Amino acid sequence: MTPRVSILIPAYNERFFAEALASALAQDFKSLEIVVCDDSAGEAIGERVRAANDPRVRYVRNPKRLGLEGNFTECLRQARGELVKFLNDDDRLRAACVSRLVAAFDVNPLLRLATSRRQVIDAHGMARADMPATHPVSYVSCVTLGVELGNLVLMNGLNFIGEPTTVMFRRADVSTDKGIFTWGGVSYRCLADLSMWLRLLAKGLAYYDAARLSEYRVHPAQEQRREAIDCITERLDLVKEARREGFLAAPEEYAAALERIDALAKIWAARPGVSVEDRGVLAELSTTITNMLAQGGD
Repeated sequence: MTPRVSILIPAYNERFFAEALASALAQDFKSLEIVVCDDSAGEAIGERVRAANDPRVRYVRNPKRLGLEGNFTECLRQARGELVKFLNDDDRLRAACVSRLVAAFDVNPLLRLATSRRQVIDAHGMARADMPATHPVSYVSCVTLGVELGNLVLMNGLNFIGEPTTVMFRRADVSTDKGIFTWGGVSYRCLADLSMWLRLLAKGLAYYDAARLSEYRVHPAQEQRREAIDCITERLDLVKEARREGFLAAPEEYAAALERIDALAKIWAARPGVSVEDRGVLAELSTTITNMLAQGGD
């Protein structure tokens, strides 16, 4: 039978993969498949899947390395379920995650994205304090206009929606004709998930579950990736494309989003250890934003 939900694990790093897979297998929702697309250099991930010996798991070994966007896109191409939930190979789902988000789709046909609060954990799986982006959007579960949630994210420069592990969406709502993190001709890396969430939010409503349904792991290798210069520079492309899609319609909203990017660029440029080249990139970005604001945001 065709599963209702596809949990997709674009696997690359074997260190935490066993925990991620175990959390998918422990879901209390029965009609699901787990698709593992292995983009790693070794055999450990495939061995873990075989050891699990569970008919719900489908293992795909990429014949060549596909990279971030390629592996996520291949996972989505492999999915058979109506509803899709990515699971990063270093994160974990709590047992009721899938069932609670599916229930939200069942009661509201206009929903295009369902997410929840998430728990930050460390390399050892221990709970850590919230970061700015993981503070709750609401203390009660709720449905909101997708554009309003997108505007909140863009004006604050924070991903309140969540990482790929946090979100569920309809498979039919995201095309795999090209890379799923490409929007408006830009292939996003640092803000890859946000580029997809905004496209979904532009189409309808969003659901936010106030319970912590997933666990977002923060560890040194990931923190280094998150601190790439792209995390600043991609924001301007994202804001401009989002506005073309109906976000930040009011001039003051657009200005607030641009000013937030400028503030982040200046904070980053003042940090010790930033290279002269990166400081130059950030200074150019600030100049661009200053000129845009002077021209009314255009």
